[in-house]
Amino acid sequence: MAIRIMPKQPKRLFFLVSILAVVLAIQWGYPAVNEMLWRPSVTIATDHYVIYSTATPEQTRDIGQVLEALHSTYARFFASFPQVSREHPKLKLKLFKNREEFRKCSSVVAWAEGYYERPFCRAYYNNGSNSAFWMVHEAVHQLNAEVTSLGLAKWAEEGVATYFSTSVYAQGTFHPGELDRNTYPLWWVEEMALSGDINKDIANTLIIPLRVVITHRGGPNLDRYFNLYYIHWWSLAHFLFHYENRKYRSNALQVLREGGTLKSFEKHIGPVAKVQTEWYRYLQELQRQLNSPLPRNTETNKTPPSR
Repeated sequence: MAIRIMPKQPKRLFFLVSILAVVLAIQWGYPAVNEMLWRPSVTIATDHYVIYSTATPEQTRDIGQVLEALHSTYARFFASFPQVSREHPKLKLKLFKNREEFRKCSSVVAWAEGYYERPFCRAYYNNGSNSAFWMVHEAVHQLNAEVTSLGLAKWAEEGVATYFSTSVYAQGTFHPGELDRNTYPLWWVEEMALSGDINKDIANTLIIPLRVVITHRGGPNLDRYFNLYYIHWWSLAHFLFHYENRKYRSNALQVLREGGTLKSFEKHIGPVAKVQTEWYRYLQELQRQLNSPLPRNTETNKTPPSR
């Protein structure tokens, strides 16, 4: 029996394929073209960065100051990593004047507020009191890749980035681990309806098993539950760096040196089942801190960035 390779009306097929190609070009091609045509109105160099920007000169300088503070804090935190002390080429960033311009030039997923793709961090200036937040998160990814040269598992890469980007920045200094509740994903932690029974919460997809978090295999769909994943990545990093007077910190740094694999985690931190119980209790404590009343005269930001 003969098999028909081409349809009876090949012109119709060609027409449909052409329409599909146009749709894909609009979705993916236009942002790439827009970014190629994008021209910065301001270029500012700091000690460790070059920022290409369409924000105002003052806004661009503000971002530069925050990133230099991040660079110093990151270098102190990872001082035991010899590569941190080496000089490196200036890191490059593209700062868009607002969210609309960023989206126009970005082909990343719709919910992304910034991204790092070597050699550039890309984010926008947020006209709130936390204007540098999105850029800080991406800048940590850049530091991981271009300064410490860490090849990290997903949980560790995002965990380190959110650990720094959720830390309080005040008077020109980052305070690693101090919770800035006006940062992502902390504003979602406050809303978690944890029961106190980890097995019940796993069954209700409020908690992802720690083994799944570390291996990034199995578990709920990432696109549907990305906020939940980010909460887990952040809280696991915070736990490893601060639990019980930082008992795991030095070992956690060794886990990062080895890429954040499950094998390395269990070698240096402990069996996942045991650590999962400790981490769950720690997450509950973090949630209590975030739900506690703000002290008077706090400098915590009041207006959250666009989500």
